[in-house]
Amino acid sequence: MASVEVHTLDGEVTGSVDLPEEIFGVEPSRDAIYYVVKAYLANQRQGNAAAKTRAEVDLTKHKVYRQKGTGRARVGTAASPIRVGGGVAHGPRPRHFLERVPKKVKRLAIRSAFSFKAAEGEVKVLENFSLEAPKTKRMAGMAQAIKMEDRKVLLLMAKADPVVFKSCRNLPKLSVLPISQVSAYDVIHADTVIFTQGALTRAQALWGAA
Repeated sequence: MASVEVHTLDGEVTGSVDLPEEIFGVEPSRDAIYYVVKAYLANQRQGNAAAKTRAEVDLTKHKVYRQKGTGRARVGTAASPIRVGGGVAHGPRPRHFLERVPKKVKRLAIRSAFSFKAAEGEVKVLENFSLEAPKTKRMAGMAQAIKMEDRKVLLLMAKADPVVFKSCRNLPKLSVLPISQVSAYDVIHADTVIFTQGALTRAQALWGAA
């Protein structure tokens, strides 16, 4: 069982904590991560791209010129796809990109992602903390104190904290999520994942059981 140091917001080490093997020590499944990340990105797509067909463009339905006697090839209406301003043939239509992933695959993917980060030494733990008011400088100081200011950091909280979120929203490399909303994509996308002690306990309740 891997053990990591517990830091304060000022970077001081106050102890250590063991990372649960069932979350941070599993054999990572690259396939599970791939399917979850692929579905996550697909589900971000709006699918509202559309082009008008020849039946939808607002143009006259009459022929551009008479069919015979001009010496030219026959032509259809102004809405024909081969004419400038006409409808689009085989253009994009509104569609759904929704992909569903089984719960067991999601569970394996998040465990695999955490295990990858733990194996790389990119899992950190912070003491539980709270801020009375938004303080961007305080959170920037935390990243600097634990030498994470130049890395993409994902901070996981036990629950949503609007004050902490506001404190981090102007820090481009520091993102905050409640542990219940994290996905394998969020974990893989970050260089380092930081848990508060409460988030680590909550993670064990969410994914620790077999």
